[in-house]
Amino acid sequence: METTAKRYEMVISNASEISQVLLDMEGGNYILTLLGELVQELLDEGNTSDAASVVRKIYEAAEIPFEQSSLDGDSNAAWIFLFSDALRDTLEDAVP
Repeated sequence: METTAKRYEMVISNASEISQVLLDMEGGNYILTLLGELVQELLDEGNTSDAASVVRKIYEAAEIPFEQSSLDGDSNAAWIFLFSDALRDTLEDAVP
């Protein structure tokens, strides 16, 4: 069983790696910003399930395995919020 700290590190690392992969694509900055905003809007509306679906698609676009177990349980929204924040922070750091 994964510890919370390990899961936290994995989410942050994945957000960073995904950002770099998508930023390397043509129009990556735009699409990454758009998807990050979509995830945040869904979370703000309380729609964790759809936010998780968008995150899953982001993982697929970057060809990073999506660990469904990391989103199991009552903490789904917290992990998706963390991923969304990490994605936004990485994007802000990567784009001048």
